[in-house]
Amino acid sequence: MDKTRTIHTAGGAERLELLGNVLELRATADETAGTLSAVEYDAVPGFPGPPLHVHDFDELFYVLEGRLDVRAGDEVTELGPGASAYLPGHEPHTFANPGDERVRFLVVCVPGGFEAYFRALAAGDAGAVAAAAERFGLRLVGEAVQAGATASR
Repeated sequence: MDKTRTIHTAGGAERLELLGNVLELRATADETAGTLSAVEYDAVPGFPGPPLHVHDFDELFYVLEGRLDVRAGDEVTELGPGASAYLPGHEPHTFANPGDERVRFLVVCVPGGFEAYFRALAAGDAGAVAAAAERFGLRLVGEAVQAGATASR
């Protein structure tokens, strides 16, 4: 797999819609020979984000507009425009937009490839979601696991 110079103009990236959120794939594993993925994420007001989780890649969140809550372990930090957070994949984490306005942020995943998970979610393909979750070591943590166990009873 070769790295490919890629330029995405505004509105020119692959666009996914998920739960009212808009994700634009700014750099994919295919384009970067697996080095990284970059996703521009536009989250709706009140978006609770994913459950607390870990996975086999690291993430950098960079806020472009609005406010984003990032949780790492038990610590929640509100990030505004220009703020960033680097989260090692092995540390339990999540993000959310509890505010009344949309938030737009960039997520860089290292190494790349997790866009496969976003594509599967957007397509509603449960088998592909499960395969991508397994491939990237995505696991729920702590109260997220307990909540799932309680909900299944």
